[in-house]
Amino acid sequence: MPTKFKYNSKYAMTSVVAGIIFLGLLAVSLGLSHYLLSKQLTDVAIMLDSDYQKRLATAKIQMTQVQQMLQEQQESHCSDKTISLLKNKLFKQSTLPVPWVRFNGENIICSALGRWPAPSGGRLLSRHMDGHGLFEGSDDRTFNQQKAVFAGVTDSVAKVFVPVQSIQAITNELAVCQACGDITVEVNGVEWINRRTQPHPFFTIEYQADDSDFKYILSANESARNQLWLTLFLLLLLPCLILIWSTYLFRLPIIKFYWHKKFAQALKKEAFYLAYQPIIDTNNHKTYCVEALLRWQVKGGGHRETSSYIRYLEQDSIMPKITQWMIKTTLNELKSLLLSEQIAKCSINISAQQIEHGNILPYLQHLADRAYPIEKLCFELTERHPISCWTKVREFIAGCKQLGCQIKLDDVGTGYGGGLMLQQLEFDYLKIDKAFTKMLTTELNQAFLIRSYIAIATEMNIGIIAEGVETQTQAEMLKQLGIHLHQGWLYAKALPARELRDYLLNH
Repeated sequence: MPTKFKYNSKYAMTSVVAGIIFLGLLAVSLGLSHYLLSKQLTDVAIMLDSDYQKRLATAKIQMTQVQQMLQEQQESHCSDKTISLLKNKLFKQSTLPVPWVRFNGENIICSALGRWPAPSGGRLLSRHMDGHGLFEGSDDRTFNQQKAVFAGVTDSVAKVFVPVQSIQAITNELAVCQACGDITVEVNGVEWINRRTQPHPFFTIEYQADDSDFKYILSANESARNQLWLTLFLLLLLPCLILIWSTYLFRLPIIKFYWHKKFAQALKKEAFYLAYQPIIDTNNHKTYCVEALLRWQVKGGGHRETSSYIRYLEQDSIMPKITQWMIKTTLNELKSLLLSEQIAKCSINISAQQIEHGNILPYLQHLADRAYPIEKLCFELTERHPISCWTKVREFIAGCKQLGCQIKLDDVGTGYGGGLMLQQLEFDYLKIDKAFTKMLTTELNQAFLIRSYIAIATEMNIGIIAEGVETQTQAEMLKQLGIHLHQGWLYAKALPARELRDYLLNH
């Protein structure tokens, strides 16, 4: 029989987050690789154009010097004297490119290397206002026997040319660029070099300086691009995995720190408030007492779900301070109701961990000394956390009873050591958890558990309260079992102090 698939929201969410992180790393590494490729290719294009600009500036100086020399020597044709002048006087021990001279009326190229017939073909690529231009050579006897671009200038005697760019020079520059693939070079809008091996290159940049006639279109080498992308992905993945693993290892301190900051801010901004849920005596249908419940107001007028933060709040170092705030706020907001005995008591939840801090009992004494009706308070000891120091809890209960406060055991049967607490601590009431109340009207009717707690309460001569009463059927079954103090939505939800006063007037 095939295994039935079970949906687990926790694992599903983890998978979704992991998938998002993985896709995010892929996208970031791709974007970063594009940025680095763009920068590297642009740097190469800038270098190519910068070298060209330097050669062009030097070529203009050379051409001016050649023109001046020919005018001074009154040379008008390519003689041996002219070749000697070009060779010995101007360019001896020079590493500069060799200029060409073509005298007007002659079909001969004259240079320091000798003379030869002027090549046919070639074309003018651009002409500038200062009389200089760029020409494309088309003969294999050009500079370095490569297709080249020459800077040229013309006067009344001759035309002077100096090579400023060549395929060989560009190839030499690209040889050191591992990311470079195809290249296209345009001169003044005219295509000069077109070396394309990829019909649809994945990544291409275009570069042309404002004062340049050359435009460089460079494509990335596909294998280099893939290698860079993979390298960046792995480099990003490693710290990401370390961060995730570190976060997992230190998740509890991180979560506690996060909530502590949130709690401190909420307390400072007065975002906390109290709501009071009535506990009804079904014998006379009157409100016997209320339980003060902490609420956290959020923007928009609503409040944060208590279940989302209560377990962190009870373990936080700020909880004793919030408990003190709850005690004082309760006594201030309900003072008239308590003194007039419209309600007998007001309960406040407290955990063993808060008691063990040792500052609640002195605070109660402090309020009693200032005439606060401390005797109207009742503390509900929750079972959500185990007791680590029984002595301090006993001292707290004894101190509360001396001040007239009552003690209830909350969430009976659902937490840590309920039976042990009942044996070792003195309570005034037991509170049956809503989980047991709910079972009364389900197929898992567990009334015998409630009967056992009723028997314990009867044996200890203490009261018993049922929480989570939501239906009339539950209420009737509880009364039949002998529980007459009910708390739940059947009677009222938790109400702010003003709404509680209205409720008491109408019930």
